[in-house]
Amino acid sequence: ETTIPNQIHPILGVWHVLPSELSSQYDNKIKENKIEKIDEKELERSLDEHSHGLFIYFHGNSFDRSAEHRCELYNILSAMDFHVLTIDYRGYGDSSGQPTEDGLNEDAHAIYNYARKHAPTKDIYIWGHSMGTGVATRLAAELSDAGIPPKALVLESPFNNLRDVVRNHPFSLPFRRLPWFDWTVIHPLIRSGLVMSSDKRVQRVTCPILVLHAEDDHIIPIDLGKKLVDSAVSAGRKVKFVKFAGDREFLHKFIHRAHELPSVVRTFLEDAQLPEKGKGRTPRYSEEEIQMVEEK
Repeated sequence: ETTIPNQIHPILGVWHVLPSELSSQYDNKIKENKIEKIDEKELERSLDEHSHGLFIYFHGNSFDRSAEHRCELYNILSAMDFHVLTIDYRGYGDSSGQPTEDGLNEDAHAIYNYARKHAPTKDIYIWGHSMGTGVATRLAAELSDAGIPPKALVLESPFNNLRDVVRNHPFSLPFRRLPWFDWTVIHPLIRSGLVMSSDKRVQRVTCPILVLHAEDDHIIPIDLGKKLVDSAVSAGRKVKFVKFAGDREFLHKFIHRAHELPSVVRTFLEDAQLPEKGKGRTPRYSEEEIQMVEEK
């Protein structure tokens, strides 16, 4: 566990989850009394070694980086031999400050710059879930604008823009058709700068994009994820859209329970390395639906 001072801005709480094999090596050294503990500098050096690269994970709106479903995903990525850096935005968990969309974006750049500094030779991948997909997409778009995109972008249960998320949220169901709904709910969000227009920003992302969505997502309907995909495809972006059948009951935050997930991610990352033209090229857009697995 570490903290990152974001210049004059809040101090951000961060976890660095090691690849499982490297973690076991350190555990054995501690058990054999070869070392007492792992210091922060050693952990930072390890980011550029011993792995297939690293994921930066941006979580959703509820709770913090310690939520159980998030920890289960970290462990999956760790078992796949990736480092994971997972951050609490300002105002979440043990991070100081107050959250705003621009503030969350500054936090995203802070952790990305930290990763790039300490892992200059490694591939960096960005993973966002729910609200975190808005943070992840904006970061990937701005890095693409600067000519330094991440290696790939993974969006789990994403949305096209925050306005449509609010309109489609279960809590808004009794009110959304009332004439004052936009004026009292939507417009204040826009005036505050909280819009997360991922459908516009995703068109600027130049790295391959993997979108994961459960058909029974009750918080962010899969239709909003499909709108985001359509926006990316319309701009000629390289996108793979993986839908998980509703009878798998993954809802909004349990896609990590799909036993196919490591294979899906691994195949996507391998395809991301292939050329877009010539022999072995991959299509700009592909779609896959993962059905119910029969019990035997």
